[in-house]
Amino acid sequence: MALQVTARDSGPIPLDLSFRVEPGELLALVGPSGSGKTTLLRTIAGLWRPAQARVVAGGAVWLDTQAGVALPPDRRRVGVVFQSYALFPHLTAVQNVACAMGELPRAHRLPEALRLLDLVDLGGLADRRPAQLSGGQQQRVAIAR
Repeated sequence: MALQVTARDSGPIPLDLSFRVEPGELLALVGPSGSGKTTLLRTIAGLWRPAQARVVAGGAVWLDTQAGVALPPDRRRVGVVFQSYALFPHLTAVQNVACAMGELPRAHRLPEALRLLDLVDLGGLADRRPAQLSGGQQQRVAIAR
């Protein structure tokens, strides 16, 4: 699924960019603090709307400010891991993953959460709370979620 993004805004974080990434290509966003890297990612995910922007993923228009198109974030097939990871400190790793599975029947949530933790090599740490995990492990819990 190709991703094509054009975004322009004068503030609060100025953006002026245009790129296209083809399936199988790797894109690295590099720049100093405040240069708009996170704002760009938030734009793609639908969490921020610049003054002028167009985001097309796999031929589907997710955002086109000129045409008045803005697909809601929950309808964009993209995952976001925030810099703070937003884990619930009172829940275990497996509970943090399972709490995001509202669409699954309750009986299927725990096995699926355990399967996802295994995918990110954290199956043995399912019962630990975020404070008992390293930063990288916390990030992988957030990815599994």
